[in-house]
Amino acid sequence: MRKSLKSIALLGLCGVISLGTGTVAFAEEGAAADGSYTIAVVPKMEGITFFSLVKDGAVKAGEDLGVEVIYKGAKTASVEDQVELIQEFVDQGVDAICVAANDMASVGAAMMTASEAGITVLDWDSPCGEAVSDASIYNVLDKEFGEHMVDKLVEFMGDSGQYAIVTGGLEAPNLNAWIDAGRKYAEVEYPDLELVAIPVPSEENEDRAYKLTLELLESYPDLKGILGYSTPTAPGCARAIRELGLQDQVSLVANGVEVDCEEYRKDGSLDCGCLWDCEKLGYLTVATAKYILDGNELDQNYAVEGIDSLTVSDNGHNVYYTEIGNDF
Repeated sequence: MRKSLKSIALLGLCGVISLGTGTVAFAEEGAAADGSYTIAVVPKMEGITFFSLVKDGAVKAGEDLGVEVIYKGAKTASVEDQVELIQEFVDQGVDAICVAANDMASVGAAMMTASEAGITVLDWDSPCGEAVSDASIYNVLDKEFGEHMVDKLVEFMGDSGQYAIVTGGLEAPNLNAWIDAGRKYAEVEYPDLELVAIPVPSEENEDRAYKLTLELLESYPDLKGILGYSTPTAPGCARAIRELGLQDQVSLVANGVEVDCEEYRKDGSLDCGCLWDCEKLGYLTVATAKYILDGNELDQNYAVEGIDSLTVSDNGHNVYYTEIGNDF
């Protein structure tokens, strides 16, 4: 049974989803007639640990909450492939599509098509636009997280000197939001920091992050720090720093999955990794999609048991999983 916030009258009810037991407290009036939905979850790409862990959480939510979850992404962070996947799910007639957008404009247009077909649409990890989606699941508060990463870099490299940024994709809205917030913050709070190059894109690829870091270190011999955005940058950039033996000269603060970074944290190639619980992010995404499909309205009372850190924006559109995540 298909429902959308754009096509139903919202009930303004609060509910609690139990992460551990799968019990759901919803009003009967908003429940699906057949008690089941098909929810498609589309990552930026498959094949990296971050999105594999999100998949585990999404699948668990499906099992707990009695919905069918289809988790499918492209092999690369391709905007075109992501748009094709969304259209594929529209053609299948799924009840909800949840996407981590590689590009706000193109993916947003595809999601608008899904919405017009009566499908509930959510974005997670990276937004496709508030005017498009029924709800957005944010990993962190963008401004706070961007500033936090700069503070962590300064903690290790000091408050002066050259630094560079290695990112995932140049069109990724979430990464750009963190980078922009951090750059503005650094200009005011740490005026003696010098950003030596525009952000260079790794395209969500660890080997490319490694090669880009080698190039940066060769081009800027006085480089003292690197900020890495997207989880492949932590092991990729760290590998280059270790290979050149620059652990004591170049500080690295980057997004990364802890299991991918253990060896680099031990030898100091990575000074600090910044992330959050990826499985809970996947769980929260599916749980929120079902909550909306059941006819419920997101508000400050929305809660998912086991995820104590989530908050909802005043307009009831954005669900923030955590403020700044966890460092390791």
